[in-house]
Amino acid sequence: MLKQSKTQISLIVILGLMILGQAGFVIYQNFIPVPEKSVETQAVVIEKKPVVTAGSAKAFGLNYPQEKYIQVSSVKELGKVFNNLDYTLAKAKSEGQVPRLFLSKLPQDMKRKKKSSNSDFIQVLLPHILRVNEQVLSDRERLLEMQARKKSGQHLRHSENMWLSKLASEYRSKSTKIETLLMHVDIVPASLALAQGILETGGGRSHAALKKNSPFGYMATKTKVAKFESLQHSVEAYVKNLNRHQAYSAFRKDRASLRAKNQELCGHKLASCLTKYSVRGTAYTRDLQHLIHNRGLKAYDSGHVRLKP
Repeated sequence: MLKQSKTQISLIVILGLMILGQAGFVIYQNFIPVPEKSVETQAVVIEKKPVVTAGSAKAFGLNYPQEKYIQVSSVKELGKVFNNLDYTLAKAKSEGQVPRLFLSKLPQDMKRKKKSSNSDFIQVLLPHILRVNEQVLSDRERLLEMQARKKSGQHLRHSENMWLSKLASEYRSKSTKIETLLMHVDIVPASLALAQGILETGGGRSHAALKKNSPFGYMATKTKVAKFESLQHSVEAYVKNLNRHQAYSAFRKDRASLRAKNQELCGHKLASCLTKYSVRGTAYTRDLQHLIHNRGLKAYDSGHVRLKP
């Protein structure tokens, strides 16, 4: 009898576990997110990638995707995506809203586009530039808030001082003083970034842009162009390069001067500070200024041109 009772108890336990397992599987299925549909056609692939920040959900083992990276196979499909989102450069300038459209890479047939036509390239690159500037401004606003509290006599928390040290290391600043960090942590005007991208790649037609996601001529070595996982990564590297490399200290100084005068950060003005970006020196910066003027890129420097919420 005792053996039979143990057997019955075991069967009951096993049956209970099976029921719980099935219930858990049903609950799990109900919480699986439904894959997003493509923007326009099946050829447009949406892949989600997480944005990792200090103290983010990923630190607790959770992985919440934040940004969408879209991949298209041709310029024609890219045009369909633009049309579907009602995204034109004219509307971006007039209404000041740019969709959060992030291409993981340029379509390979971009090289067939006429050299005089840079609109598609500008439309692709602009959201990435605005996104990186958005991230930089978030850190800058935090610095300004901390600066205001210090001026009012308040002390910073230990975690805030640690963040300042991390920021100083990231921007290769010799000082953790907020005033010094504010020189580094600031945006690159969209007009300047767009002009450099156009000039370095012929409007997105170069091998580096198409095969290496490198539209800014960013060098891994003296002879080898750097390769990036995505266009977003390349824009982040470009902005960080201008914000921390010793060669561009004049750029940062003039940018801070414009800030001190409460003036708009003008890409046309700041382009003259980038003589060390190219061996062509002032001839290179003049070309940048001509591009900014001739393509009407200065309109994107206006504070009203932003990514849609």
